[in-house]
Amino acid sequence: MDIRREFRASPAVGRLTRQALDGWLSDLVGEDTAAAARLAACELVDNAVRHGGLSEQDTIRLSGVATDEIVRIEVEQPSSTAEAHVVAPGEREPIEGGFGLRIVEELATKWGVRQGTPGAVWFEVDREAPKP
Repeated sequence: MDIRREFRASPAVGRLTRQALDGWLSDLVGEDTAAAARLAACELVDNAVRHGGLSEQDTIRLSGVATDEIVRIEVEQPSSTAEAHVVAPGEREPIEGGFGLRIVEELATKWGVRQGTPGAVWFEVDREAPKP
């Protein structure tokens, strides 16, 4: 089962992402997997808006696939992701925050960056069985 959504790069993108993933994941995986996937995806869309140099006319693409083993989600932005990196403890970002990828790293089984323009960041979480 797959999900594909497009959102304008606005302050509402986090809420819209949560709503889209809630509907997709609700009957698909257990609560822990759904919570981890939802939080990691929201961090990525927020990062795209905050750090991607996007205007509210730009579109962020959210796509996901669930297999028997994993849930994989990718967030694509029209700008490059060349600057995407995990902020190390003690490292300071020029703007407030900067810990979204560290959160993704903690929640995901694995994650990565697709360089270029458009750029994307993806992650995978191990899938648990849904509650009966």
